[in-house]
Amino acid sequence: MRNLDQKYPEELPVEGKTYSLFGNSESASHYYQLVRELADQLLMDHADMLVLLSVIRKYSNKKILLKRIVANSNRQDLLARILHLINSKLEVYTRNTPGHLRRIPIRKITDRRLRTSREQYHLYMLEIELTNRINRQNFRDARRRIALMPYCLQDFTVKCKSEKNGMDYQCRHCSKICFQNHASRLLEKHKVEPYIWMGSDLKKLAKMPHKDDSGTAVLGIACIPELVMGMRRCGKLGIPVVGIPLNANRCVRWFGEFHPNSVHLQELEALLEG
Repeated sequence: MRNLDQKYPEELPVEGKTYSLFGNSESASHYYQLVRELADQLLMDHADMLVLLSVIRKYSNKKILLKRIVANSNRQDLLARILHLINSKLEVYTRNTPGHLRRIPIRKITDRRLRTSREQYHLYMLEIELTNRINRQNFRDARRRIALMPYCLQDFTVKCKSEKNGMDYQCRHCSKICFQNHASRLLEKHKVEPYIWMGSDLKKLAKMPHKDDSGTAVLGIACIPELVMGMRRCGKLGIPVVGIPLNANRCVRWFGEFHPNSVHLQELEALLEG
């Protein structure tokens, strides 16, 4: 894959409310390399990705159980082996999570995205990687491919000129340093329709008429809890889905205001090119 450093805006390390894919590095590429290595290691002993994925999805909402498993090194079932392998290696990316959980306002305590625990984040990171591996070919083969991107990727130093076009808003490429702009151009190059997700209905998307069995597929970009929820919803609706997490969670839901954010464009291109 070609060097994109001169083509895309500079990807400076950013801190999120609970996670950052930079960890202790100057690039998010180390995170993606590590997650791939952890997935490969698990698959050496458990070759069925669907089994691994089903275990993660079944237990990832059981926060108390996950904490107990991490504290008990003697437990050896599949969930325990997954957590014992990934937890210590991924915690550098979630070091802000414990402090955030201690400070959640009472009025927001019912938002399960805000209450995502460290162990849940680590399972979600692995879930995204496995889901991408399982769905990548179906995504490539789909007749229509759509990308749903978050509002928070825009350049907040200028007024966004995105406009409603078809199913949702689309970038008008008004800023050279905007990650929304560069991600949109990259997606368009690979024949994926890029949309800023403001009001799209996934159920309507799943029911869109198509000429053959290849149908419609989705690529999502969002913070990790939002991305996992969206990918699971697509799966339930029968929509092939792949996804790339934002480099950190920095939007109004987490901070009360928007902060500049980014996505690892090299990883997005790798997902699109295969």
